[in-house]
Amino acid sequence: MNRSRILVLSIFLLFTAVSIAQVGIGTQTPEGALDLETTSYGLVYPRVALTAKNVSAPVVNPQGGPLAVGTVIYNTSNTANGSNDISPGIYAWDGSEWAVQFIREDYQKFDQTGGCQRTTIRESNSDPNPNDADDIAGLTNQTFTPVYSGTYRVEVKVNFGAGEIDDFQSSDAISLATMEGAFFFTMSGVGVDIDPTSSYYDYSEGWSYCHAYAAHNEEESPALEDSNMTHYASLVYYLYLRSGENYNFNLSNCMYTGHAYFKNNGDSGDGRGHIGHDIPCSVEFMFIEE
Repeated sequence: MNRSRILVLSIFLLFTAVSIAQVGIGTQTPEGALDLETTSYGLVYPRVALTAKNVSAPVVNPQGGPLAVGTVIYNTSNTANGSNDISPGIYAWDGSEWAVQFIREDYQKFDQTGGCQRTTIRESNSDPNPNDADDIAGLTNQTFTPVYSGTYRVEVKVNFGAGEIDDFQSSDAISLATMEGAFFFTMSGVGVDIDPTSSYYDYSEGWSYCHAYAAHNEEESPALEDSNMTHYASLVYYLYLRSGENYNFNLSNCMYTGHAYFKNNGDSGDGRGHIGHDIPCSVEFMFIEE
């Protein structure tokens, strides 16, 4: 074989190698290892039903050995095992687990309804019982169903205002009284239910102390009264919730001190406390991670 033939063969082999290294679909001039050109079709990833985030199977390496880092699939399954759960979407294998390649958002807020609500139940001592409390309208026997399995940030926002002080029976021209109690949050299946037999000081979760002041000033004419000094509080939980499961929750309130200073002992009329006085109480659920 002469030199001319050898040169022609070498050039042919070089162009063949280049054409194999660059594949174009819909184009004759691919600008990458794979170049797809279309105005009406999409790229369909391999559709696989994964069982857990940390399990590569059923996807395998056709050459044998461990699954190649960077392997991409579309997962079709939705698990609720309690750990390493996955949702339908695109995942890439990072060497030890399937990494999510899409944004997952789930948010829902439940608000108190009907405007400011007056307290009707109070305890005679400082051991409030969540089973004997005022259910809050719009936040009673509500159900949240998460889209994904994973950790949710659950924030319970409450606010409370005291009732009006009773007419003065002393020579004091200025008086200040506080009304105290508790908000209770219970939710099925996640361990925030409250033990009603415990002292309120022992509650580890599921409740929030609340108090508010009412003032009366007779040095002014006419006398000034203020029962709108609202106390704001919140409870925040980080809970692992499972996709598709219905979680029932309830928010309630009861009062237990300070009523002797309020009109009608705080049992009726304007002497009762205000629940959600300025801003409705609320419960918010937000997905934050797997």
